[in-house]
Amino acid sequence: MPEKAKALLQDNYSIACYNLVVDMIIKDVNIMRKPFFSGLILILFTIFFCCGYTLTTFSHTNTLQVPEENAETPLPVDNTFTITAVGDIMMHNTQIKAGFDPQQGTYDFSSFFTNVAPIFQASDLVIGNLETTLAGEAAKYSGYPRFNAPEILADNLKAAGFDILTTANNHSLDKNYGGLVATLDHLDQVSLLHTGTSRTQEEQEKILLTEVKGVKLAVLAYTYGTNGIRPEKGKEFAVNYIDDKKMISDIAKAKEQGAQLVIVALHCGQEYQPYPNSVQKQLSQALLEAGADIILGHHPHVLQPTDIITTPAGESSRDKFVIYSLGNFISAQRGLERRCSIILNLHMDIDEKGQPYFKEATYIPIYTRSFRDKGLIKYEVLPLEPVLTSIKNGTNPPYTKQEIDIFEQSFNHVTTHLHSDLPCINIHSLPLPLEGLELLETLKVSSDDTNM
Repeated sequence: MPEKAKALLQDNYSIACYNLVVDMIIKDVNIMRKPFFSGLILILFTIFFCCGYTLTTFSHTNTLQVPEENAETPLPVDNTFTITAVGDIMMHNTQIKAGFDPQQGTYDFSSFFTNVAPIFQASDLVIGNLETTLAGEAAKYSGYPRFNAPEILADNLKAAGFDILTTANNHSLDKNYGGLVATLDHLDQVSLLHTGTSRTQEEQEKILLTEVKGVKLAVLAYTYGTNGIRPEKGKEFAVNYIDDKKMISDIAKAKEQGAQLVIVALHCGQEYQPYPNSVQKQLSQALLEAGADIILGHHPHVLQPTDIITTPAGESSRDKFVIYSLGNFISAQRGLERRCSIILNLHMDIDEKGQPYFKEATYIPIYTRSFRDKGLIKYEVLPLEPVLTSIKNGTNPPYTKQEIDIFEQSFNHVTTHLHSDLPCINIHSLPLPLEGLELLETLKVSSDDTNM
């Protein structure tokens, strides 16, 4: 008997079946010359062999020793988590029109975010800057210069995976105090957390706290101004303006309330400039030294570089993260630098004392595509590497040659502009075709994931 067969036929029943068939063949070799009997024997042999293998398998399974309950090896605890952030969520007139369904007479912007929703849903916390009001139709929907998008945008952002929206920016009062209040009301209705603007003095004094993996974190937001529109008298609390004393006080208050991680969103800087000015740098440094851990910059509408700033932390020191401008997440602004940006992923860990700390940052290049579909202009945010992978595989053909060139240029612009010699800032490689993003389950990275 071959050694492999012996290994499979270990119990007596299997060996008996095997021997029976062999005996039949030995006793009457001539029987093998008859097609009927030779076929029958072949079938019997197969059945006995399979039965023997099955019985052997069960026999072996039943003899396995079950470990004692208290002897189980605990699974390793995963203390890492990911905070995802994007830049300005803008809604120009052409975007508002693109979300309108003339047959239904309703708006829906969910298709704008279809291709990035799987990325957001794989994160632990997603933050964006809402640079429009949701003041209602009575206030008239409008784009630049005084933005007011349909309220359904809040539902669409929530469905896409957003958790927190910062609302302190130069368009906070585009529809005055009433529009600001309506915006926050709509965000509350869809359970989107928000920070940066307030309906009451009490609300302004309240620190936005949330938890991720048992870690309590605070998110604060401030703006340099509101385009010359000031809150009406008695409503000065409505917008968080950049004020060193107040910001430092808020950071301290967040710490007193148990925040282990403090994120500050700053809406400042010079528009369309690819690098931060001295005010952005000095302000970020001061806030990090005051106890903030992460600075997320908005307003320039183009990407600006990142930085790691090390500050003392008791007897040791901690690396803290700054991105001076996340650029536009979605807009109808023209120009490659205004259409391409990133999805930023901040990978955090928890030390042996239960305190979170910044581990590394990765980014996913994106591009806001506008195109015509059945004569209508449409918009969508595209993760560039999966799109280019789909094009390479020939599985996503609707793009023109000009668009493909723009995608490649945008990818190169982002990766070149954010290139850093720091080992903790890397591109987040997603070598999946666009249609494969639905399989994405986590944004956690290994050392191989960040190397192109």
